Amino acid sequence: MEQPLVTRPSLPGFFRKYLLAASPLLVCAFAVAVRSQLGLLYPQLPAILLDALAPLLLAIAFVLSWVLRSPEAASSTLLALALPFPLALLTEATSGDTFALMQRLASRYASLLTLSSLIASLLVIMGVEARRRSTVYEVSNTGVAIKTGIWRRQEQTIPYASIGRIVLEQSIVGKLLDYGTVMIVSSAEWGAEYYTRSFSLGAGKRGGAASAGYARTLKEVSRDPGKCFYGVRRPSEVKKAIEARLQAIQGSELEQARYLKEIRDKLAGS
Repeated sequence: MEQPLVTRPSLPGFFRKYLLAASPLLVCAFAVAVRSQLGLLYPQLPAILLDALAPLLLAIAFVLSWVLRSPEAASSTLLALALPFPLALLTEATSGDTFALMQRLASRYASLLTLSSLIASLLVIMGVEARRRSTVYEVSNTGVAIKTGIWRRQEQTIPYASIGRIVLEQSIVGKLLDYGTVMIVSSAEWGAEYYTRSFSLGAGKRGGAASAGYARTLKEVSRDPGKCFYGVRRPSEVKKAIEARLQAIQGSELEQARYLKEIRDKLAGS
């Protein structure tokens, strides 16, 4: 009996997720650069408009990450937007005129965004790394096992008889550093997922509205680390190990079928 092949996601394989988790910090750095340029080019712009630039860009980044199904970027940008609220309320005096208070809170909120983006990025990166360390992939003689999760542990085993196809995906950088993703799709389509992309335009005049829309539902192989061998080292060897065991199982089944056919033919001849 062959020893099971055990592997886990690699650091280079998870680099994209670390980068997405740091997206609020990158957005804030971009907002600071744009704000300084706008302040030089248009010194007459009100400070409140310049303060609104970073929150606006972070809100756009959150919407885009949610639409593009990036939980790392979505959670970090949402956390970066939420953290300054209690900090601004705790550090800013609440006395005085309401309008002046709102202006002070908005200015304080904007000044805290860079710090909150750093904290949010670090927290989500730590969470991503914890998930990477908790994820284990195993190729044994009975099937393929995927174990992942920290607070909610998830363990799944796919028997070889249920595997429909195996997909190896590598980027250019992955080929250079020898890491990639091995996606396993069962004959019952486990490991595949549906998603919808849509686009619409709308216009309204005097209470009426006209719109044009387009939507398309697609099915693709899941790249979730809990549903595939995500970012593993030497992915071609992992794929070959799965295929070798799969072929051995299929060969054994064919041999059994041939043996049973011979017995049936002998019984029929007698």
